[in-house]
Amino acid sequence: MKGLQWTTSPPLNRWSDRRIQRIRELIVETTGETYNIDRLRSLPLDKRFGLWVLTDGERDKGLLWAMCLSKSRVRVLAFSVADELQGQGYGSEGWRKFAIHAKSSGMSSVQLEVRQDNDSAIRLYRRRGLKPQGYISGFYRDNDGWVMTGHLRANPSSQ
Repeated sequence: MKGLQWTTSPPLNRWSDRRIQRIRELIVETTGETYNIDRLRSLPLDKRFGLWVLTDGERDKGLLWAMCLSKSRVRVLAFSVADELQGQGYGSEGWRKFAIHAKSSGMSSVQLEVRQDNDSAIRLYRRRGLKPQGYISGFYRDNDGWVMTGHLRANPSSQ
């Protein structure tokens, strides 16, 4: 898709109803998870590095939302790329931009949750040094998950 790029967005409470509904649909499409729109609008996303969308200016095709857990640790709350765009480097580029901005804000480690059957996401995270640190049962509707943590790195390792 031409013209797609990762860009920061205004806080979700300033998004139009139409835009938040579309991003909600993207989350359902890519993760199977359903979220209440009011809950999405109230997520405690960090304005410095936690509000990323993959967009062509008219339609959002991805998101990476994160919050601070501590002075040095960030938690990724949501990371999705539209199914038709997966495997084209958009996830890697979104992670790179997020990590660069988070590191420049003093963050040095990252934590996230991922479905155990999301092999492509797990590969992306492992290549950036994250490792499963805990098993979470019942976190997702139809599958269990991993809590993954590690040093915050913008680029994948060569291994």
